[in-house]
Amino acid sequence: MKRIQELEKEQIIKRPKIKAGDIVSVYQKIEEGGKKRTQIFKGVIIKTQGSGSTKTFTVRRVSFGVGIERIYPLYHPLISRIKISRSSQVRRAKLYYLRGKKGKSAKLKEQAMTEEAIKSMDEQEEEIEKNEKKQEQEQGVEQEKKEKIESQELDKKEKPEKKEETEKGKSEGEKNEAEKPENSSEKSNNQNNQKGTETQVKQKVENS
Repeated sequence: MKRIQELEKEQIIKRPKIKAGDIVSVYQKIEEGGKKRTQIFKGVIIKTQGSGSTKTFTVRRVSFGVGIERIYPLYHPLISRIKISRSSQVRRAKLYYLRGKKGKSAKLKEQAMTEEAIKSMDEQEEEIEKNEKKQEQEQGVEQEKKEKIESQELDKKEKPEKKEETEKGKSEGEKNEAEKPENSSEKSNNQNNQKGTETQVKQKVENS
């Protein structure tokens, strides 16, 4: 049991103290096709249910004459924040009677927010700011890691290219060195042939 309680405590996030009759705006994170956005659902809390990490609350609103109700887990990570716009004076824990009312009859008497609710909202905002800073730091660390990996890969690609260039240069130099003595031997042969022809011409002239 202790282990279960510890796990539940880890899942609990700081949330404002809500109750039936509160008019709230629920900020829900939604992912669609690789894109992220926040959807805001504003309405009246008609009931809260459960306790601990399994606590849920039901929000109701009327849109174009149609009543819409959504049940949210209070400590779900996809709910980024819950903002209480105002509190209402009610005598019941579950406001099911609002389902059968429309217009002015569905309105609730406004009540000043308690100090506990205001403090809990401030704590929630502080925690959200901390989480955002942590996410920014983590993203920065991840970007640095990616940049390092990319630079290492580029270095690995450049090294074999440099080796190939040096090997090509060495092979060309060896070829040139091998060709030099051949050229010199050819020149000497040509010179000897020229000398032989010159001597033959001289001998012919003398004999004539």
